[in-house]
Amino acid sequence: MQEVLLKILLVIFYVYLFAALFLNIIGLPGNWVLVGTALILKLVPWFDEFTWVWFFIVLGLAVVAEIIESFLGLVVVAKKGGSRWGVLGSFVGGITGVILGAGVIPPFGSVVLGLAGAFAGAVLGEYVNEKKTEDALRVGFWSFIGRSLAIMGKVAAGAGIVWILIVKTWF
Repeated sequence: MQEVLLKILLVIFYVYLFAALFLNIIGLPGNWVLVGTALILKLVPWFDEFTWVWFFIVLGLAVVAEIIESFLGLVVVAKKGGSRWGVLGSFVGGITGVILGAGVIPPFGSVVLGLAGAFAGAVLGEYVNEKKTEDALRVGFWSFIGRSLAIMGKVAAGAGIVWILIVKTWF
């Protein structure tokens, strides 16, 4: 009976892990929920397989994911010919979109408006700087692509964290 109960609890735990991973998609800090979960696992005495080394690997993945999310979109804009104004507009527009989207269309609004804000901010910033609509739209497109890649990178890191937690808790 205890073995069946343990398996049921593990299934519930795995569903929880995937729900935390999903938080990344909608713009919430899912990887940090996973890091907190990893810390709890480390402190629970019967999960001997989950050592401090694994905890720091999980923490490192979450930190790298944040760095990727913060800078990848901006790097793509700069590499594709965006000016400082285009990069700044992408950053400010993306942040503004995430904040406004969280209250407008929960739970997906932060992603949708974050992408739209990065696009619009880059277009506006580039247009103010260069006064060329075609160049501004090109930079806006690459801002959208960069922000999308940043989200995918964060989700990929989260998937790695989920994989580690599942492997280390599988009996």
